[in-house]
Amino acid sequence: MMSWRTRSTVLLVLLVLLALRAGAAVPPVIPVETLFADPEMRAVQISPTGRYLTFLAPHNRRMNLAIRDRETKQTRWLTNMTQESVVFYAWAKPDRIVFSQQLAGRESYGFYAIDPDGKNLTIVRQLMQVDDSERLGDYDMPRDFISLLPHDKDSVLMMQTRGNSGLADPIRVNLRTGKTIPVELNDINARAWITDGNGVLRVALCTDFAGPVRVLYRSNEKAAWQTLAEYRNELSLIFPEASPVEPHWKPICFAKDNRTLYVLSFLEHDTGAIRTYDPETRTMGPVIFADPRFEPGDRLANYRSGGLGSRAAFGGLELDADGKLVGVDYLAEKPVTRWIDPVAAQQARDLDAALPGSLNRVVSKTEDGKLMVVLAAGDRDPGTFYLYDAAKEELSFLGQPCPAIKPAEMAEMRSISFAARDGATIPGYLTLPPGRGEKNLPMIVVPHGGPFGPRDVWGYDPEVQFLANRGYAVLQVNFRGSGGYGLAFQSAGYRQYGLRMQDDVTDGVKWAEAQGIADPARVGIFGASYGGYVVLAGLAFTPDLYCLGIDYVGVADLDEMAAKGSADFKLPRLIRDYLKITRFDAADDRALIKAENPVNYIDRIRAPLLAAYGKNDPRVRLEHGAALEAQLNKFGKTHEYLVEEGEGHGFRNVEHRVEFFRKVDEFLARYMNPPEGRVKVGEPVPVEEKKSAE
Repeated sequence: MMSWRTRSTVLLVLLVLLALRAGAAVPPVIPVETLFADPEMRAVQISPTGRYLTFLAPHNRRMNLAIRDRETKQTRWLTNMTQESVVFYAWAKPDRIVFSQQLAGRESYGFYAIDPDGKNLTIVRQLMQVDDSERLGDYDMPRDFISLLPHDKDSVLMMQTRGNSGLADPIRVNLRTGKTIPVELNDINARAWITDGNGVLRVALCTDFAGPVRVLYRSNEKAAWQTLAEYRNELSLIFPEASPVEPHWKPICFAKDNRTLYVLSFLEHDTGAIRTYDPETRTMGPVIFADPRFEPGDRLANYRSGGLGSRAAFGGLELDADGKLVGVDYLAEKPVTRWIDPVAAQQARDLDAALPGSLNRVVSKTEDGKLMVVLAAGDRDPGTFYLYDAAKEELSFLGQPCPAIKPAEMAEMRSISFAARDGATIPGYLTLPPGRGEKNLPMIVVPHGGPFGPRDVWGYDPEVQFLANRGYAVLQVNFRGSGGYGLAFQSAGYRQYGLRMQDDVTDGVKWAEAQGIADPARVGIFGASYGGYVVLAGLAFTPDLYCLGIDYVGVADLDEMAAKGSADFKLPRLIRDYLKITRFDAADDRALIKAENPVNYIDRIRAPLLAAYGKNDPRVRLEHGAALEAQLNKFGKTHEYLVEEGEGHGFRNVEHRVEFFRKVDEFLARYMNPPEGRVKVGEPVPVEEKKSAE
């Protein structure tokens, strides 16, 4: 049972729930500055010893790293960035923190290490200016860290890239001096590495491009590498967002015995199964976890952690302080954990009892597992951070990411599904504007980016809440190609730009209209990245379906995208091969590219369009926006076009983000027939004064 100290928290949550149930009135218009402000507290972590709490917070209008000493009760800034935010960080050692930045949205990352007292700043990798010819696109992500080497007090294991080959050699980096020591020469064509609990490289995922991907293993650092498995064209062993074309298994991490591997096996399960594998006897253990509808884990988790996360995140493994597997996370309609260990399961039930009505996740814990940072959040609530003392069974309040957000004014996100034109079941989410009924609503369709691997997930989303607050229903479709629903579902979207994936979104709109939810005369579409392609294809190929479109850093020109995969573009061949499997081949698919390329059909567009691009975007280069703008002008289409200096694939800086969504707000008010009672968008509301982390 939780102690009396949690009772006030329980009472507060219950009051919020009662307010949500009673909230039938139309909520007030929430300022853009409130919805899209930088969070007051993000990425809260507790140090391995439990003495410090660290978090990212706004300072100098950028996200900086703050630290709170639990003994002295003092909070201060570890960084004082004024131009570029700190984007990721991790406790690499009990007394050493690593953090990273990127430059002007170019996704060229610098890494640094610092002491908890703010001293001894060491450059691990310099943040460098790169020009257009050096940008590798969305594959030049910070996947440098192999292991944080928990038993080494000074060093971490990283990868040092070798030219543009896609190969990297393992190196040991001293976080106190910045000095590097070669560990071994990568002469096995390894593209990814896995260490055991002692930091020894024991598993490698390899390909020379001419043959299959191989899973290599060795019993110790001096033993010869042996092949455990081979898979033809099995790129998802290296790129977690890439679904395979044949059954396979992939290693996740070593168990605590440093012999057994936890693996994600697709040999017999389309959605994958967590199993053990003994590399010495080459035998697969029994199924630990499998779900008929959803894959375990979150295959993009390591990307979100900036390369500082564990490969265990790919399989969704929950490990205790001793490295024992206690549960498996997976994304169903809502995020779920299936607990294996009864002690961990009881602890989760206790947290849920103390924090009812929210999704409660342990996001950080001490080395001994006795102190944990818990985030309690939901679809209407950005969340609250608590510190949980397991021995005392006590929760203490730490802070909130967005204290200005009132959950009672937010909208509920509902899980839905519908039948596509070919009979396939397509999942998604529907968010209805509070207080406006459930029929004949103006609706905005929001297709996700990717497209292969990502999917929309239940939870608080400021863009969705912004649209619902303005009176629009919001439809999110996890079209075929989306990740997490199994190999068949994802691979069904391959090479389907403008085809099956587009049809799934179209069929979602028609489903909402048939249900009476959406007013057919007032349906708009708003998407980013690949979602921007869906916007442009929707306006061009189904011009009667949408009354407006908003393209945010979106793919506009398939010729430009296909050129990324051509031999003359500076990408490793591995990536070019992946692009050919999942998207288009610049040489062989000319007819398909021409037929499904939105910029070729701008003359068909009838609806007004807002398009916004980042000048330094390495994923969807500015050439997409330039080609789109030229065609819009050529055919005299109603549109607004914005290019943001110093931004990349999405606007990271708060002033640019707020400016963009002000334009979105005005664009929607101008071109979407507003619902009755809609408050007119007025003068910009002054940015609220930030709270200090002091």
